[in-house]
Order: sequence, then structure tokens, then C-alpha cells
Amino acid sequence: MRAAQTASRFLTGLLVVCLVIGLISNFTSSQNWVAALGVAILTAIGWWGLPKLIPAIERLSKVQLFWLAGSGMAVMVVLQIAVIKWLPVTVYHDPLRVLDQAARMAVGHTNWKITYFWRYPQNVPVAYLLSRWLKLTMELGMSVNRGVHLLSMLLLDGMVLLGIDTAWRVSRKKHLVVGILAFALLSPFAYTYYLQVFYTDLPVMFVLLYMMRTLVLWRRRNWWQRSISGVLLVVAAMLGQVTKANMIVVLPALLLASLLMWGRRQFKQSHLLVPIVLIALGIGLSFPLSSAFDKAANFTRQSRYEFPITEWVAMGLNKSSHGTFNTKDVKANVKLRSKAARNQRNIKVIKKRLIKQNWGLVRHWLIKLMVLTNSANILHWYNGGMQEAPGGYLRHAPVISGLVAISYQVATCLVFGFIIKRLLVNQMALATTNNQVALIVILTTLGYLAFHVLLWEVEERYGQVLVPLSWLLLMLLPAGDRKEIKTWQKWEVAGAGALALGLAATTALGVNSSGQTVTVTAQRSQLSTQYGAKPIDLKPGNQITQIVKLNGTANRISVQVHAKSKVEVTLVNLISGEQYVLRQRDDEFDYTGQVAAGAYQFQILNTASTAQKVDIVHIPHYRMAPYPMNNQGRVYQNTSLIYWFRNEREADE
Repeated sequence: MRAAQTASRFLTGLLVVCLVIGLISNFTSSQNWVAALGVAILTAIGWWGLPKLIPAIERLSKVQLFWLAGSGMAVMVVLQIAVIKWLPVTVYHDPLRVLDQAARMAVGHTNWKITYFWRYPQNVPVAYLLSRWLKLTMELGMSVNRGVHLLSMLLLDGMVLLGIDTAWRVSRKKHLVVGILAFALLSPFAYTYYLQVFYTDLPVMFVLLYMMRTLVLWRRRNWWQRSISGVLLVVAAMLGQVTKANMIVVLPALLLASLLMWGRRQFKQSHLLVPIVLIALGIGLSFPLSSAFDKAANFTRQSRYEFPITEWVAMGLNKSSHGTFNTKDVKANVKLRSKAARNQRNIKVIKKRLIKQNWGLVRHWLIKLMVLTNSANILHWYNGGMQEAPGGYLRHAPVISGLVAISYQVATCLVFGFIIKRLLVNQMALATTNNQVALIVILTTLGYLAFHVLLWEVEERYGQVLVPLSWLLLMLLPAGDRKEIKTWQKWEVAGAGALALGLAATTALGVNSSGQTVTVTAQRSQLSTQYGAKPIDLKPGNQITQIVKLNGTANRISVQVHAKSKVEVTLVNLISGEQYVLRQRDDEFDYTGQVAAGAYQFQILNTASTAQKVDIVHIPHYRMAPYPMNNQGRVYQNTSLIYWFRNEREADE
């Protein structure tokens, strides 16, 4: 029993250390020192001032709380619609490829035209599920744009509502309800990545919140409520695991939590056996379900393209990129002709990197943890900038993007700080359902962190799984305002903070004083030639055109054509007739120089005597740019060139 109690407290302390490192990562990773200082000061003010608002919030009546939550959600939805309508972004990389295949399957095309899914077959079920949704929304008369945005809003706003409802049911604390609402309404959380780009992160966050909510409320429900919840729990676990494979960390978390509760003679009284078994069942059923989705999507795996799991382990050990996705590692695997050869190569690389790093491996892990817990770049995840940035935004773009980063970092740091305090003052007696489920949440959080830090590659967005888990810990653990934090615990926090500060000072993760690139107008969605995307043939003497509008000045322009294509690319001002000739560089044509705001037209002319290749992108019923592509007088509404207008600004002296 004592060993189980010691283990519980050790795990709690370990999470405290991880969150403190996350705090320092957010304090020290900003556009400049002013922004970094702003994050620290605003967080400190929040830690001091927000608890003082609790008495006033708790005096609200239930009716007032209901209207406050309803009004807040309504305002959030209005703002989301405004963002979708007036600030659309150009989606690229994995989410775009998944969306492209889903749109094709939704209209009945079951062929697989690029090699991307053969390399990453784990995304086939995601594409298939998304295609079923898009098929439904198309039958309702919606475009792919509207269908995918509606899905994002349903999941995102549904998650916020689920968090609010769970906070009330679990804690009856009005300030927690208001806190979750404020996190969503006042931070970039509900208006940036999760709203504008649909991918696997948001569905899994929703599933995790639902599963943990079901665990904590299970004991309160009667037999028929448990029956319905049990079915939904299995379905949620299946879909969550199919959507994102790293949700598998929930299984060891449940097992270890069960052993710790059994060791402290609390497992039987917890009544958690049935829901735990149901979650395990759902995760187990996800594997045959994934195969069924492959078959339904007419997908056959091609091992000669597929990457082995050792590829992600090798990238996770790449010191030069801090364990993040590494293009050089990917290209080295692509050159090999079989999965077995790639696996053999990766094993050699893994061994070499482990031997080379030696004790430096611990430092590397800590740096990966700082990447994983940082939230500064939510504005840029999987999007290439706005399709047509408004003039007002462009005039203040560095300030606005800085404020977006700062506000989300502050929100993240506030949550981390309040959780740290709760973890420090609670003894984790495991005598209540709240504490028992809190232990499961703690272990799940540590499981995600350990999986990416010790084994896998990391990205900032992977750490966003902490958002629903953090909400749950705030609900489940009492604040303990009257309990004193022990001296050794203060030293634990100080030591972790000093270690993280030292790492930030000696790596490239710290304050970024380099110049900033502001996207003026862009259409960067593409399927990529590396995955076999097919260009079109432009006949001799034929011309492709596309209108673009700039609401601000750009000093660098590029349009992707195709490697070795012999064409002329010109940008023409539609009012003055002024022309800008772009110069070829590999597969792109570039122009460097001031281009004023206005309406322009790309003109790609084949002056050769043979057909020339031009890279374009076409997705059924999906509008990627404000203006369509024109090929010899024929307009293609859902087709576009691949271009990027930006203003590259030098760093301040």
C-alpha cells in the first residue's frame, strides 16, 4: 500500500516537473524579448488576479451562469463564422492531402492517385471517415469548404460545450465553467488551427475529454444510462484510435492506474472496471475497423512505399532538428526501394545517434519536452498564410501575429500554473472518484509526453492533447488554497525551472530575433510531386492565367510551375498594365522587388514547340483561391496555380 502511495506521489511530482519545463518553454520562445517578457508578466498577473475573481463568479445564480455561457458561446460562433468568411487560409501538407482524397471519394472516385497514402497508410481511415461526412454535406448542397468547416465547428464547439458541462457536473464550481469558456472565447484556441484546418488532433482531443468524463460520471449513472454510455465509450475509443494511433498510450495509463488503485485497496470501490474494459475493447476493435475502412475505401497497402515505425524513432533522435519532423531523414528513406531496406537503414541510424549522444540524450529529451509543451505557433500550424490578407491586417501583421502567440502562450501558462499548484497540495489519497480519475488523467498525460519525448518525433501541436487533459485536472483536483506548499516542493519547481532556463539559453528554442515573413496573398495547397502529383500539359502557344489580388505590398513572389519546364511567367497589373517577369529557379519562378497593392494576373505562356508541364492543384468542390484558373479561355472553378506573395522583413537592428 505504501509503495502504491509513493508511486502516485512520484507520478504527480513528475508531471509538475514537465509542466514547469513547459512554462519556461513558453516564457522564452517568442518573437522578441519584449514579447517574452510580456508573456511572463501577463501570466504572473493572471496567477495573482484571477483567483481574486472567484468569489464574485461563485455568487452568480445558475440562471446568470447559463446566460453567460450561452452568450459567450454565441459570440464565439459569430467570431468563428467571421474568421471563416473573411480570413480563409491556404491549407497544405497532410491535412490537404487527406481532404483531397476524402473529396474524391465523396464524389465516387475510389482510385488513389498519389503515393502519399501508401507511405502513410494510417491516414486512410481518416480520409474515408471524412469522405462519408463530405458526401452527406454535398447531398445537402454544401461545398467541401463549408462541409469541412462545419465539421470543425461541431467538434471544436462541441468540445468546449462538453468541457463546460463536465466542469459543472464534476465540480459544481462556477468559476471553472467560466474559465473554460474564457479559454475558448478569449484565446486563439477557437479561431485558428482547430477552426481553419481539419486534421486528426481535434477529434482525438474530443474523444479523450469524452472518455475521461464518462469515467468520472460512471458511478452516478443508473443501469440504462450506463448501457448507453458504454456503447458510446466503445465507439469513441474505436474512432479515436483509428484517427490517431498515439491514443494507444491510454491503455498503459488505465492499466497502471488500476494497479495503483488496487495496491491502495481502492479499485473495487471505484466502480471503474467496466468502463476501463470498454475503453480497452474499443481500442482493440479499432484495428479490425481500420482494415475494414481500408477495404471500403478500395485501398491496398504497398509496402515498397510504406515507412516503418523506425523512421519516426530515428527522427525523434535527430539532434539537429530537436527531434521534430526532418526532411533529410524522409528523403533518405524515400530513396530506398523497400520497407525492409528502410527499416534496416533506420535501425543503423538509431544506434548511431544513441551512441553519439550518450549522456546528451537526456538533454535532447528535455529539449523535445520544451518543443512539445510550447504553444507559440498555433497561428501557423498546417497553413501557408491567408488566401487574401486584408489591408488592415497587413499594416499591423507582426503585431497581430505576436499578440496571437502571446495570448495563447499566456492562456497555456495560466492553466499550467493552476494545475501545478493543485498537484503540489493534493496528496492523491485515491479515496474519491475525482482523485481516481485524476490519476488516470495524470498517467495519460505523462504517457503522451513520454511517448513523444522518449520514443517518437515531436511537434508543438502534438502537445495540444494537454488542453482537454488540463481542463479535466482543474475540475478533478481541489484548489487547496488553504494548504501550504512544502519547502522541498518549492525546490522541485525551482530546480525544474532553472534547468529549463538553461536549456532555453543554450538552444535555438529561445527568443527569435530573426526577420519575419508576412504572407500577403497565397495559394500553397498542393499534393506535391514527391508523392506523384501529376502536372498538366500546356500545349505550344497556349496560356494559363489566374487573377490574384494584393491588399498590401509584397517584395517576394513565387509561383510553382514544374522542374525543367520551358515557359514564360509574367505578372501583369490589370489596371496599369505594368508587367513583372519572373525568373526560373528549379521548379519555381520568382520575382524579388516591390509589388504594390492591386489586382494582378499570372500569365504562364508556353513559347516552346512542345508541350510543357505545369503544376496545378484541383480538388472536387473545394475552392482554394479567391479567383479560378483560366486555361485558354476555359475557367476551372476548383483549380488553381500554386503561388505565394509575401513581404520578407529584416530583423530589427
